[in-house]
Amino acid sequence: MKQIERYIFRRMATLTFWSLIAATTLVLTTQVLLRIDILTTTGQALSAFLKLAGTLVPSVMVIVVPFALLIGVGQVLSGMNADSELVVMEAAGTSPRTVLKPVLLLSVLLSLFVLLVSNFVEPWANRKLYSVMASAQSDLFSVAVRSGTFQRIEDGLYVQINEKKPGGELAGIFLSDTRTEGRELVYFAQRGSVQKIGDITLLYMTDGEVQQRDAGSDQISIVSFSSYALDMAAFLPASGGGVRRPNEQPTSYLLDPPADDYFVVNANHIMKSEIVRRFSTWLYPLVFGLIAFTFLGKAHSNRQEQVQNVLLVTGITLGLRGLGFYTGDSAGRLPAAEITSYAAPLAAIAIFGLLAATGRTLTIPKRWAQLNAFLLDWIQRRLGLQNPSASEGRP
Repeated sequence: MKQIERYIFRRMATLTFWSLIAATTLVLTTQVLLRIDILTTTGQALSAFLKLAGTLVPSVMVIVVPFALLIGVGQVLSGMNADSELVVMEAAGTSPRTVLKPVLLLSVLLSLFVLLVSNFVEPWANRKLYSVMASAQSDLFSVAVRSGTFQRIEDGLYVQINEKKPGGELAGIFLSDTRTEGRELVYFAQRGSVQKIGDITLLYMTDGEVQQRDAGSDQISIVSFSSYALDMAAFLPASGGGVRRPNEQPTSYLLDPPADDYFVVNANHIMKSEIVRRFSTWLYPLVFGLIAFTFLGKAHSNRQEQVQNVLLVTGITLGLRGLGFYTGDSAGRLPAAEITSYAAPLAAIAIFGLLAATGRTLTIPKRWAQLNAFLLDWIQRRLGLQNPSASEGRP
């Protein structure tokens, strides 16, 4: 790379890094707060809190990386335009590819980073996350024994235990699960115990029954059991090795799952959605980088036009990413959504990549710029504000 290209790349990489740190911290804080009630209720130590925050970092970064790149690239290009650096480069006959190379290199590196994190690091972190949450949820049984009242594990999921006997045995277990719309589950057992098998925490119950009520037909089915096991992390009927969610499984497992996997049998659409998410999310850093360069990679003499280009870039990228979230969630149920999950970012890469390769940049139409200027002047007049340009005698 040339010296000017290294200069641009260094500025973009630095600003992208700090934007990533700031955005990850902000989103991570909200995600931890959503789960902090379980840790505080059970009196978990600070180490559990830090472990919870650490396991959430990969999932947050996969979402935040494209936006951090957009901030880094957009801010640097806007700054170079405001400081007339882009004007000087164009006047000196510098090719637009001089600016494109750092943008493209940084975008490709971050796309590969997202691909590796979402397929290798994130599944491992999710397994650790559910282990921490399961440990906290199992401690709620001790709280329920001490308080003698119902304890809320999460919305729609409550537990009560009458007595804790010597040896850790629980007596009088009652669980109410109304999290699934249209279905109510009630578990009752005479005795039970909480046991750990590896990273899986299980609630073993004996001499009880399960009552299921269908809200639509108002029918109730009752099944008695001599022994029953529940996974404290997922609260799904657990087999010998437990039930793991698709976002905990390695990519190789999702591509070739066993026929008796719980989600393959009961919720195969979740498996498909997770595969689509892992193989489509990594495209967005490249999409965002190309879009930012296409609109902001060329000098603009009108500062107001530059601001409007930034707003246009923000609108396009948010629209594409929002579409990606929607189609990713619907991919397991709708074949069209699965196709769109890949087609939308790939089409954006092809279109904006062609524009970037041919040295063309886009800007807002002049009519839009004139309309925006008219609206801003009208708002200023209504608010009694004075146009600084007019007051200084500039056109």
